[in-house]
Amino acid sequence: MNKIMISAIAPKSNYRSGVLVIALIAIVLFASFYAVSARAAITSSLDRGSTGAQVTELQTFLSGNVNFYPSGLVTGYFGALTEGGVQKFQVSESIVTSGTPATTGYGRVGPTTMARINAQNGGIVVSNGNWDRVPIMSTVAVSKTNTTATFSWNTNEVTTGQVYWSTSYIQSDEATGPRQIPFIGGALALDAGGMQTNHTVTVSNLQPNTVYYYVVRNIDAGGNITMTNPVTFITN
Repeated sequence: MNKIMISAIAPKSNYRSGVLVIALIAIVLFASFYAVSARAAITSSLDRGSTGAQVTELQTFLSGNVNFYPSGLVTGYFGALTEGGVQKFQVSESIVTSGTPATTGYGRVGPTTMARINAQNGGIVVSNGNWDRVPIMSTVAVSKTNTTATFSWNTNEVTTGQVYWSTSYIQSDEATGPRQIPFIGGALALDAGGMQTNHTVTVSNLQPNTVYYYVVRNIDAGGNITMTNPVTFITN
């Protein structure tokens, strides 16, 4: 009986220590979960033979879908398995379905594939400290009337801002090499200010109460490109 009473009535100091340990474990588990869940954005084009943290992010993304990347290997090296995973992702997103990295961008992470992966990955923007990194852009704000739309956004380096728009879904080709500019469908409007970090583009002669698709693209002095997925707005 005495042993039972001693075990049940523990000193307060021991109780507090136990609570503290449990709290610390909970904090560590939460931090670990957040660290795993948070993903950095892919900010550079990737081909077979690429290595480093960007490839690791790509492989981590692909490994989330066994249909894309059944091996699930995260090695930091872009080899044949990774290329196959990129190809399957591109087909699923109707980006490109055949060809080679050199002819159509099939199996290559260029601007279009990069934008789709980052959009689905909830990518966290990382700083741009390399000349071969794509420009990083803010969220695009759209202000519209019944016949016009004004697009505003910022970039972390000076770029040429472009807006493509259409009443139908905008198609784009994958780039087939570093700093190669892919084709985008639709009408084009340029930022009147030229190379800059604060961008404003206005398009006119639109139809009232009409759904329009648009894509915003930025090109820096080195030819590196970043672009959005096609999204929509409705005129007043």
